[in-house]
Amino acid sequence: MVQTVGSVPCERFDDLVDRSVELVRVMTGCQFALGDIALEIAPLRTHGGNMALGEGEELGVEDALRLFAEQTGLSFHTVRTYRWVAARWPKDQRQEGVSFEVHRILASTPDAYELIQHPPANERTGRCEWSGDAAKRAAGWATATPVTVEEKVEAIRDLAQDEQVAAQAACDLLHRPEVAFRAMRDRQARELVNQAQFDQADLAEESDEEEWWEGNDAEEDSVVDPVAIVRGFHRSMEFTDLIGVCQGFVAGASRLVPKLRGREFSESQLALVTRQVEKIRATADWIETAVSTGRVDLDEALAELLRGQ
Repeated sequence: MVQTVGSVPCERFDDLVDRSVELVRVMTGCQFALGDIALEIAPLRTHGGNMALGEGEELGVEDALRLFAEQTGLSFHTVRTYRWVAARWPKDQRQEGVSFEVHRILASTPDAYELIQHPPANERTGRCEWSGDAAKRAAGWATATPVTVEEKVEAIRDLAQDEQVAAQAACDLLHRPEVAFRAMRDRQARELVNQAQFDQADLAEESDEEEWWEGNDAEEDSVVDPVAIVRGFHRSMEFTDLIGVCQGFVAGASRLVPKLRGREFSESQLALVTRQVEKIRATADWIETAVSTGRVDLDEALAELLRGQ
């Protein structure tokens, strides 16, 4: 029986959870309150869509929200997010005991007001309750850590979209006798494997078999469409580039930030750094949305922020 959770006894862990649940409740109320205030300062259009930046008011939406953020010590991106979520969830539709993060994730789902009233069962606790991952599943987003069999299978499919990766993964998995046995119980999989064997035999007869296998006694080659190879290579390169960009930023920040100890910056320098950090936060949210939903479109405010306007 588990006696500790992390570095604390189970009883202490339960106490900390109870305290944290209350803190999350208070924090959710504060986040919605800030969103309501931001909405009062810069309302959304009643017929849908944001008011055009810089139009209609003395300061315009972005300038007003940016001034509000500066006066409250928050980032512009945070204030804009609070405002958007508050607009999507009228006060009479907000669910007591459900975190602001869950409201944010479910905000764009169809029938969100009905959906949030029916939390799914937590496989670990058995209780019906919302969590960040549960909300992402309901919204069709990818979760950080796959839990269910379906999520794990979907994660493997996503990683094996490249034809060469899929072929290598299939070979490795079929080397496990139990996996191969269960796979062959699927009629379609069995028929496809049999057809592939016939195709390989026909190919060997049409070509010089000795030359075909020369120097490759232990490993079988397969004929792959060159177009598919190029397409898969490009997809792999895009994924690698994205990971490289993220890792490069983390590595660069890890190297530079410790050197800032004791440094003093001018107001203009601080403003410039703040602006760039806002772009980083906005871009990180954009990346998460893109990889979770496949949607890569930008809203107007984010587009202008990334353009440096």
